[in-house]
Amino acid sequence: MTVAETLAKAEQFLSSKRVSEAGANAEFILAHVLGCRRPELRARGARTLSPQEERHAWHLLHERGGRQPLAYVLGTQEFMGLELEVNPSVLIPRPETEELVQAVAALASRIPRGSSALQVLDIGTGSGCVSVALAHLLPEAQIVATDISAGALALAEKNARRHQLGRRIRFLQADLFSAAGGARRAWADIAVSNPPYIPSAEIARLEPEVLREPRLALDGGKDGLEAIRAIVAEAPADLKAGGWLALEIGHDQGPAVRQLLEKAGFKDIELRKDAQGIERIVLARR
Repeated sequence: MTVAETLAKAEQFLSSKRVSEAGANAEFILAHVLGCRRPELRARGARTLSPQEERHAWHLLHERGGRQPLAYVLGTQEFMGLELEVNPSVLIPRPETEELVQAVAALASRIPRGSSALQVLDIGTGSGCVSVALAHLLPEAQIVATDISAGALALAEKNARRHQLGRRIRFLQADLFSAAGGARRAWADIAVSNPPYIPSAEIARLEPEVLREPRLALDGGKDGLEAIRAIVAEAPADLKAGGWLALEIGHDQGPAVRQLLEKAGFKDIELRKDAQGIERIVLARR
């Protein structure tokens, strides 16, 4: 079959499996198989696929048709212009988390530190997307990245090495803050987290693709605030005086998170809307 014929058949197949944006998904998969960029496919429409290419393409298409997320099918996801490896042990990086990274990078210029390196704590690093992107954007930063999952940490380290940033990111297996600074001391200029924030009762109603992602990275407990509540309570032990906490939160959690931060003594609390107009980012100063 030619590229054009395969694309048409692939789109029809994915549509029959109720995959959203079936045409785009088919193009991403075929471009991956052919080792080219998606816009180049149309120019290759008359090219005949080899038997090996055709088998590979349909193997991936059947995975996607089974509602495996596209990023897991391809094995990579772009984040802040960086290609990161992903697999089912980690949450797939999303555009709203790019906005969290941008907010943290902007905070860096507001933190007085003289000649010392900027110290950043990334809580629940997952794929390492936040740490790797921040290390790329902030050459002066030293980052400690924690996660409770050994599989996630192994992948995050691999992503850091992929972009030659491994020397500036230290990865630690820890539940929230527990091992981040060794002995508890105020050491971090910024603590950042994209914690699980979906209420437990809402998990079952998520799209089939999202349900393939690790529940540990999604489920925020009964009210969605379990991990956020723990982070806000523990943050002061690791943040320097005047240090900042930056969180990604659920679409309706702004007022509750503000209240948690106020009770914990945080100042200059700011709720920011994402590109969709949803309050998604919270910044607060210790």
